[in-house]
Amino acid sequence: MVIKMFDRFLPPDRRFNPEALLWVAVILAAIAMLAIESSIAANIYSTPVALAFFVTVIHAGSMPLAMLRPVLGAIFSIVACGALPLLGPFATGSPWPWSVPMMITQIGIILIVGLRAHWGVALAALIASIAVSAGVAAVGHFNYMNSRSDAAIVNIVVFSCIAGGTYVVAVIIQQWQHIRSELLKEMENSAEEHSKRVVVEERALIARELHDIVAHSMSIINIQASSAPFRHENVDDEVRKEFEDISVTARHALTEMRGLLSVLRNDNSSQELAPQPKFSEIEALVQKAQQAGVRVTLEWNGDPVSQNLRDSTSLAGYRIVQEALSNAIRHARESEVSITVNNGGTALWINVVNNAGQGPAETADHGLHRHQGLIGMRERAASVGGELRTGWTQDGNFEVVAVLPGAQDDSEGNGASTEAPNAESSGNSNTSQKSAKTGSEKSSASITAQPSTAEPGTAQPSTAQPSTAQPGDDHLGGGRSSTNQPDANLSSSTPQRTNGEDRS
Repeated sequence: MVIKMFDRFLPPDRRFNPEALLWVAVILAAIAMLAIESSIAANIYSTPVALAFFVTVIHAGSMPLAMLRPVLGAIFSIVACGALPLLGPFATGSPWPWSVPMMITQIGIILIVGLRAHWGVALAALIASIAVSAGVAAVGHFNYMNSRSDAAIVNIVVFSCIAGGTYVVAVIIQQWQHIRSELLKEMENSAEEHSKRVVVEERALIARELHDIVAHSMSIINIQASSAPFRHENVDDEVRKEFEDISVTARHALTEMRGLLSVLRNDNSSQELAPQPKFSEIEALVQKAQQAGVRVTLEWNGDPVSQNLRDSTSLAGYRIVQEALSNAIRHARESEVSITVNNGGTALWINVVNNAGQGPAETADHGLHRHQGLIGMRERAASVGGELRTGWTQDGNFEVVAVLPGAQDDSEGNGASTEAPNAESSGNSNTSQKSAKTGSEKSSASITAQPSTAEPGTAQPSTAQPSTAQPGDDHLGGGRSSTNQPDANLSSSTPQRTNGEDRS
């Protein structure tokens, strides 16, 4: 109540700290009781001034001491209560052995000890105070002839009743605070458990939706593609092979979907995501795209991709190529796509370039899910310590450049190389059709579906350094916008496009 009353007169950003307010109150009370108790002991009880001031300093100083060290505060106060009544002659007609200021000070100390320490410490301080005052009354009965035992007993009983009631109040308040803190802690634990339960329920809901919609649809595609050659007569070998590829792709998607569902339904973070594609499998990815009619070339430069490449880096590289190829198919219909991989040992450079083609193959979605593909590629690159840049080149092509840590980073601790690969190693997208060679057989292999009709150099990948582009770098609706600084092949001053491309 007092704190709320003071808070009304303070600015909103400043409020009283209850602990600080309690300290101020105790210190002021100790100063006031020191002045009152020392003056009464010297004037009324005829105690020498020096001794009265010294003992009352100990007694009143026990109040702030009990805030820090309740046991020490209780001990010093009890010693002072036993010494102060015996320092001067007996004062007839005055309360003895407990004077009123000394009684108030000791009750305040018992209250502080009851609030700050265990209830047993406060009870011991109460009993010890009563016992010391009883011993002082016994000493006074034999030393002071004019003392009255019944008056001393009444004085001790009054102190005992008031101090006992104060002790009970202090213990009740302390237990209430303890129960309240435990209740708040349990409420925090309950809120945390509730949030975890909500997350688990959301994951289970997503898993059910994926299973009921996506997995079911992929299963139907798999069944239809597998049974089509047997349900239709006179199916030639080329069509049969295409149906078989569709069935294999659907089965692989189902396998990955099952792994994703198991992760969503199991909160065990150590569970592996299986199967996980490797970067060396991008040749198969390119071949599938070629069989679907996409004009795409793949060129390997530099050292062969080492088997010691980290699994996380290998997966991130595969997904980046997969997403870049999907974006080119989706947003640049009948475009020519050039994929160049440069392995420098300490860094793996991935460059995917496509021209405008015939415009987007689907209507651009301007809703909440725009640019999720580009954002995902950036996040995958950053998760393994790499970088990714996307944007338009000066010759009107769209480019995705990623640099990922190489195999030697695990032993040397170096980050991704900041030296761009030689532009001469990028190759030309206007290459003849040839079979894919693995990195161990040939350091530079090219895979193409058919001869390209593009002008030489049209799909040359950029050799510029990748920058930390923001999600807003994506080219939108009616034109290009990029926050990247102009470099060798990426410029924000390229004329505006009108084909309505929108990368997702």
